[in-house]
Amino acid sequence: MDINLEDYRDCVRVAKLYYEGSLTQQEIAKMLGLSRVKVHRILNQARDLGIVEIKIHTPANEKFLEQEHQLILRHNLRDALVVPPSAGEEPIYDNLAQGAARWLASKIEPGTRIGLGLGRTISYLPKYFIVGAQVECIFTEIVGGSLENSGGIAKYNVTSKLADIAGGRAELLYAPNMVSNPALRQSLISEPAVADALERARSCDIVVQSVGTVDETAILYVEDRIERADLDALQAAGAIGDALGHYFDVNGQPVSTFMDDRIIGIGLDDLKNVPWSVVVAGGEEKHAVIQAALQGGFFNVLITDTDTAAFLLQQGPPVKTE
Repeated sequence: MDINLEDYRDCVRVAKLYYEGSLTQQEIAKMLGLSRVKVHRILNQARDLGIVEIKIHTPANEKFLEQEHQLILRHNLRDALVVPPSAGEEPIYDNLAQGAARWLASKIEPGTRIGLGLGRTISYLPKYFIVGAQVECIFTEIVGGSLENSGGIAKYNVTSKLADIAGGRAELLYAPNMVSNPALRQSLISEPAVADALERARSCDIVVQSVGTVDETAILYVEDRIERADLDALQAAGAIGDALGHYFDVNGQPVSTFMDDRIIGIGLDDLKNVPWSVVVAGGEEKHAVIQAALQGGFFNVLITDTDTAAFLLQQGPPVKTE
């Protein structure tokens, strides 16, 4: 780039005032009799000329920062957090829950409404959730309750426990997450208390949930709420995964199933309207499901493990960082 000596001198002077003197662009503009826009252009020119070189030092103990950055760029996410893979035969839930708890603690403020879905990882959150100071926030159930005998998956008390830890309050949805027939569902969601709870759920600032597979590990199958024949029917309909009991195909398109008229909670479209819609999921069995949910736009924050992050970063064209 051709530049005369006087302009080069201006670049050096402005860069030193900004980067070494810690002056704002407005303060520099006033000092030198320039416009703030002119100062901004000079700083850009200083970088282009190599007068200023910016290097970001990644902490050694945060080796996943680059994966997080690339996930955000490639998949147009609002945020991402990557955790280590599970050790040996240990389940991934602990690592994911630790990451989710840490992320959530950094985001809650007074008045924040946090919605919680069902999932094994979600049930682990109280174990790791820590706040530095009490926050008057609200933890809200966004789907009906799970069974108490669900092998640690049950959501009841998770909402209350998190609210207690944070110093906030809990709002429970007093209805089952799945009912036996459409008429009963319609009757329940028409009840003022349930209707109000669902409306509050739709107004959450943050929703934390997971995505499920369509196989024997599905929560509703584990809880004996659906049978093997139901799983076969869901697979035959093209369902590859679910979010909050609502199913989608490999392209992230909703799949209409018998479950739609039996699940009590918010839906897939509601997830798209949440400012911070968080999915906490990982493990090889979830790779295709997470990828499909990404395509469907059902979340804008992903908390996952490094192996899943690597898989997702292999999908699609390379990211341009310039």
